[in-house]
Amino acid sequence: MENELLKKDENLECEMMRYRNNGLSYKLGFGGIACSIFAAFICLNSFNPNSFLVIVKILMNIAILLFGFLSIEKAKAYSKQGSIVLIVLGGINIARIFWVPLLLIINFNKWKNAAAGDKAQYESILGKTITNDTNNLINYLPQDGNFRGWFAIILLIASAAFFISAGVIGLKRAIKLENYMESLKENK
Repeated sequence: MENELLKKDENLECEMMRYRNNGLSYKLGFGGIACSIFAAFICLNSFNPNSFLVIVKILMNIAILLFGFLSIEKAKAYSKQGSIVLIVLGGINIARIFWVPLLLIINFNKWKNAAAGDKAQYESILGKTITNDTNNLINYLPQDGNFRGWFAIILLIASAAFFISAGVIGLKRAIKLENYMESLKENK
C-alpha cells in the first residue's frame, strides 16, 4: 500500500525522505568497506611484512576505512558531499587494482620462473605464505600468487562497484530532496 502511494505522489516520497535515512547507500557503502578490507587482508598476507609496501598499504586502508565510514554516515543523511566522496573512494579502489595485486602477480610469476639462486630477490618482497615450499604453514588461501592477486582484484572491483553505486544513489536522492526542500521554500 505504501509503495503504491509513493509511486502516485512524488511529493509524498520526498516528504518521507525527510524522516527516513538513506539505507540503501548506507548498506552498499558497508559492502564496499567489507570488500576493501578483505582485499587488503589478502594482499597483506601475501607480501613480506618487513616491506615498505606493507606500511603504505596499511595506512591507505586505514584512510579508506575512515573516509568510507564517515562518507556512508553522511550519505545516510542525504549529503551530496558524502556521496561524492563515496564515488571518489570507488575510483581509488579501481586505481588500487593496478598497484598491489598486479605487483603480487608479477613478482610471483618472476619468483616461480626464476632459477634457484635468483629467487632470493623476490622472496624479500613476497611473504612466506607464498614462497615457502613446505605445507607446514597454515594458509587460509592457496599459496598460488596468481590466485591471490586475481581474488584481490575481484574484491577491489566489487568494492569499487559498491562505493560508486552508494555514491550515485546517494547523490541522486540528495539532489531530489534538496530540490523538494527548495520548492517548499518557494511555496511559502
